[in-house]
Amino acid sequence: MKGRKGRTPAYRVPLSSEAQRVIDLARPHARNGFLFPNTRGGVISDMTLSRHMERRGLEARPHGFRASLRTWLAEATDAPHEVAEGMLAHVVDGSVVRACRRTDYLEQRAKMAER
Repeated sequence: MKGRKGRTPAYRVPLSSEAQRVIDLARPHARNGFLFPNTRGGVISDMTLSRHMERRGLEARPHGFRASLRTWLAEATDAPHEVAEGMLAHVVDGSVVRACRRTDYLEQRAKMAER
């Protein structure tokens, strides 16, 4: 989720089994309520992962991940538009449609996350 525009109810995120495994491995290193803390006690910066990948000699970078995910969902899956947009926490449709829709497509998003 890119922004924090007052979502009610809270945005639910389905985690793949691999993401759960990463969390389980990181949990013993959590500090001050942060699963991936920085050395000064807060949350890691948005550049931390980029620097880590660069130091390890990796060519890939996390920038553009959202666009890559959306492109993959469109080209390589049969995910409906609403589910694909929901993966990125995008607001779709007008206010009347959103008011009547009572789902966040959690189960469908979980299947896509697992893939």
